[in-house]
Amino acid sequence: SNLKQLTAAAHGTPMAAATWTWMAWMAAWLLLACVASKIDEGPELVSKQLVEEAALEATFFDFKEKYGVADMRTLEVFFKLFDLWIMLYRLNKIDEALTEVLPACRWRQDDFTIKAKQALAFTRWKQGRHREALAHFHDMEGSLGKTSALCENIGHTYNALGMPKEAEHYFNQSLALVTVKLNNESLDNLGGSMLGFAGIYEKREQWPEARRAALDAYNFYTARDLDRGWASSLTAKAAMALSKIDLKLGNLQEALKKTEEAVSLFKSTSGSDSPLLSGAYKRLGEIYTRKEMWVEARDFFHKAYKLEAIKDAFDLVEIVVIHQGLMDAHLGRGPLQRTVFKTYFRTVTEVLKRVKSLKQDGNTGAYYKLAAEMFVLGDDCKAGLPLLSMAVSLLMAESSIDTKPMVKSSRDLISYCKGETKHLEEQFLKNEL
Repeated sequence: SNLKQLTAAAHGTPMAAATWTWMAWMAAWLLLACVASKIDEGPELVSKQLVEEAALEATFFDFKEKYGVADMRTLEVFFKLFDLWIMLYRLNKIDEALTEVLPACRWRQDDFTIKAKQALAFTRWKQGRHREALAHFHDMEGSLGKTSALCENIGHTYNALGMPKEAEHYFNQSLALVTVKLNNESLDNLGGSMLGFAGIYEKREQWPEARRAALDAYNFYTARDLDRGWASSLTAKAAMALSKIDLKLGNLQEALKKTEEAVSLFKSTSGSDSPLLSGAYKRLGEIYTRKEMWVEARDFFHKAYKLEAIKDAFDLVEIVVIHQGLMDAHLGRGPLQRTVFKTYFRTVTEVLKRVKSLKQDGNTGAYYKLAAEMFVLGDDCKAGLPLLSMAVSLLMAESSIDTKPMVKSSRDLISYCKGETKHLEEQFLKNEL
């Protein structure tokens, strides 16, 4: 009967999706769980994955040289390797390989063609190129038909694009298909759809509903982990979703607990350099900022900054958010300890290398200004001056927004570095920054 209720909700009958209880979610899961035990082949251990990655990479390149990239043996190895690469966020490696693999698969019109389309869609999603990913997912939907997994993926993509109405439509379809096909895959899609609905409620600022949905997803994955005897990165992602909402609601201790749990799981399943950890460290920085524990906040914002600097899917917007979080944990928190800023120079320098390879516009100009401020605060005007000059040039050419305040601030710092306002010293820097 609970499955019937769930199906009715998913199909929009009188018991509409907006009104079904989350008890129905969990009751349905308990029934579904009876048909599945060990869901995956084995635990997600990054140490094991790294060994497998090295072996598969060697085999892939060997087979590609011996048999060619279009040979079935080469492609079989590649898609095994792809599964590892996507878990380890080796997005640059995937991009490079797909330039050869996609044309080799396109003409075949078999399972490899489908796998290649899936690989491209997932890669674009992980790179944050969500509109491209959505187009590929819809292409698969048109050619292959709907599955619970595909509908869930489309729902998450619409969520990422800030389109909750469309996301809800696809998550409801995913749920309807779960009830039709009761197997291991559908269990995973049930948990993913719970997280999806949490995201929808969050965007609608329905925080109690969002928390219930996220908590159900978290309980779903932890129960699954208990059943099979080991934890997964999906549990960590559910913990992160829950911690985000708890932080918004002011439940700081709960948010801290869940984020620390996610950090531990991400380290064991994805590695200490995983971009997943960047988001978790940033969250810890935000939590400690709310708790006014500035030293801890700075430490975690810096950890997040370092990971963002090296990750394949470079995101300048996220870099700026983390940079500002780090600066906020310093400025206005007592006397400036200028020597501390020197510890961030290496990270900022790594980011600058990547920013200089981007389109040079107002966005990059804004980061040059932020980076220059960091160097100036660390008493290195020699490094800051050229960045300030570049910032002024790019910001003055920007016409989409008013950049006059940023240009003025940059010029004031140039004057400071040239010694024209040295007498203002610390108070000047505080006012400008």
